[in-house]
Amino acid sequence: MRSEPRLAHFAVLAALALTVLPLFLQLPPWVPLLFALQLGGRAWLAWQGRQLPHRVWLLLAMIVPVLLLWLSLRTLVGREGGVALLLLLTGFKAFETVTLRDWRVLLGLGFFLAATPLLFDQSLPSALWLLLSLFVLTWAMVLLAGVDSAASPRAAALALLYAMPLMLLLFVAMPRLPGPLWSMPTTDQRATSGLSDSLAPGSIGQMIPSREPAFTAQFRGRQPAREQLYWRVMVFDRFDGARWTAGSVPDSGAVAPVPGAASALSYSITAAPFKGALPVLEHAVWAGEGVQQVAAQLVRRIDARNEARLRYDVRSVAQAAYPAVLSAEQRDHYLQLPAANLRTRQQGEFFARQFRDEAGRLGALGAWLQQQGLRYTLSPPLLQGDVVDDFLFSSRQGFCEHFASAFATLARAAGLPARIVVGFQGGEFNAGGQFWLVRSSDAHAWTEVWLQGRWQRVDPTALVAPSRIVSEVGELVPEAQAVVPVLGRRPPAWWRSAHTQWQRAGFVWQQWVVDYDARRQQSLFQRLGLGRVGVGSVMTLLLLGGVLLVLPLLLWLLWRRPPARSYPVRGWLLLVSRLQQAGVAAVASDTPAQLRDKAALLAPVLQQQLARLLAEWQQWRYAEGASDADPRWRGWWWQVRRFRPPKLAAKKRTGR
Repeated sequence: MRSEPRLAHFAVLAALALTVLPLFLQLPPWVPLLFALQLGGRAWLAWQGRQLPHRVWLLLAMIVPVLLLWLSLRTLVGREGGVALLLLLTGFKAFETVTLRDWRVLLGLGFFLAATPLLFDQSLPSALWLLLSLFVLTWAMVLLAGVDSAASPRAAALALLYAMPLMLLLFVAMPRLPGPLWSMPTTDQRATSGLSDSLAPGSIGQMIPSREPAFTAQFRGRQPAREQLYWRVMVFDRFDGARWTAGSVPDSGAVAPVPGAASALSYSITAAPFKGALPVLEHAVWAGEGVQQVAAQLVRRIDARNEARLRYDVRSVAQAAYPAVLSAEQRDHYLQLPAANLRTRQQGEFFARQFRDEAGRLGALGAWLQQQGLRYTLSPPLLQGDVVDDFLFSSRQGFCEHFASAFATLARAAGLPARIVVGFQGGEFNAGGQFWLVRSSDAHAWTEVWLQGRWQRVDPTALVAPSRIVSEVGELVPEAQAVVPVLGRRPPAWWRSAHTQWQRAGFVWQQWVVDYDARRQQSLFQRLGLGRVGVGSVMTLLLLGGVLLVLPLLLWLLWRRPPARSYPVRGWLLLVSRLQQAGVAAVASDTPAQLRDKAALLAPVLQQQLARLLAEWQQWRYAEGASDADPRWRGWWWQVRRFRPPKLAAKKRTGR
């Protein structure tokens, strides 16, 4: 039974609606909502059997949403604008579907729309949703082809299964773009890491409740201790009394050798940059292809305008200090303080007078901070006026940015050059996948003090809440604790185990699929001996891959054995073959009566033998309770083998 056309039409509309559901999270909500209403309107017209609106009315109706889209995004191109415009035009195209060709064109647009959510999010859930969308779209395509509705899901699944090897081959072989496909104007300018380009009270704390992944790191060889994982992203060295920003005075060009570089940790990071800056474990002594080391032990990607995720290799010594040379001008820069926060500056100046030795002065600052009864909390009271004074001498409650800002101010007031480093601390180790997952909740800020010819890391948060460095922030701050979705409680053991495996699958997906860029493709081509990626090497890989894909199928076709036929079938086909050899125009689809009529020119004895064979076949084949396993069939088959009518003369075959 063939599928009904109307069922196939509804399937196309339903597949389109399912495909674009993720776009509700990426586009202005009214755009996918309008698209859903368009599909619903077209389904209602099909259900009622009503006539479609004239194209003139469609053109007029299209002006309003396109104009509204322009007012919302200020563009009709790029990632957001282009996808939204394609969505609206596809919705209006649904009202032009009359013929089978029209419905196939609409379905073809659906396959384009299925890929658009990946322009915004390339995570494993997005990939699984793409597979679901492709299955539903293929199912609608099968229904449009007239396949029975009951058999259509299996046919769609088989079609995707057969196409999967070719899809994988094309994914590996086709040249990769050096940048992301959507490297065009976009309305979303938020940093992927979640970090801000300045530091003020609350700028780090607001990230902690979010457990969104920030980046992953995989170490080769030994794994570091959690307290060693200080991931640098940005350095702030200019303070206006309330907010820290990046100044314009870089480190000296000459960098002294870092002790312990020979035993440095070797690892790979997969991260999206923030204005070109990438996370790196302190202190980097080498950076691989695609990135470069810059001032203040920071790493940036070479193509700074590219904000796509990047996998890069680094080696770091992971120690709390590294040598650096500061000029007099640079030293003065790291000592500058505004006139605000008088009490904090006076406290720092007191330590400068009391301790001539800089190392002793730094130790005294840390000890004094520990004695102030400061409390580590994600929801401190709002600071007013001189925020550092208010924190140290009034509220005494804060998060890492409060502690880092206060200590850097104290150090500068005490005559010690200081700056703030912002990044992440710690991470969650996945033992199954052997990688570290760093989340937004691991965001952290600490201080660096220049002392005796080197930058010394001082983490004021660790002075007040040392468990923060060796434990997850959720163990100290209730707001950052992981919870089970919907239920809202701490996850049980089985949930944590499943979540770990899901993280592992996401890491594998990111490493082997999303991170397969032009650089890694070139490396693969070189390992295969194909040289550089080009027309010749791509065609060679496609040819070799095609042979490897087709070869198992050819072997299966050559070596497979035809299914064993029963004696009635084998005997019938042999009987038809014997008559054909004798010159009778018999075919396997003939009935017994037709075979008797066509064999009328045979000798009477042969006609009698044939009639007896056909009568037995007809009787045993259609008798009540007939079975191909009846032992009489074997004897009948041997009688057919002995039936060998001679070849008819030409005159008899032509009837002359």
